[in-house]
Amino acid sequence: MTATLKGIENAGLIESIFGRWPSFHDAEIHDIVITRDCDSGAQMDIKVHHWELTSEVDTTGHYVLRHHTLSTMRFIGISDLALIGFNHQNVLWDIEISEVAAPGSGFAVSLPSSFGCEASFKCRQIRVLSATPCKNLEAQPCKS
Repeated sequence: MTATLKGIENAGLIESIFGRWPSFHDAEIHDIVITRDCDSGAQMDIKVHHWELTSEVDTTGHYVLRHHTLSTMRFIGISDLALIGFNHQNVLWDIEISEVAAPGSGFAVSLPSSFGCEASFKCRQIRVLSATPCKNLEAQPCKS
């Protein structure tokens, strides 16, 4: 599990569910919405289904996953966006966030993929919009 970076607004919404800033390994991107805002520039909202992997094993021999959560994060003032591979399943390796060296410059964000969508960009600000406990969305088939 990684520590929360200073400056992620409302990070406590996610941390209150997991007790810390979680790993997003094997999380799945469900939605990406990119918009422009005349005041703040381009922004991108990413909705991610994530959970905590435990060391417990269920009766079928699978690791128990808990704290299934659907979180939406907004990245404000995005630039240098590279986005590829969005498809029917977008499994992340992680969400990597680092502060840009120049004070007040914001963040560099990378979303490396295990399968599907990958992205990298810079942004001035990161805000957690929501973190809602949910059922295991992976066990439910896609609906048309």
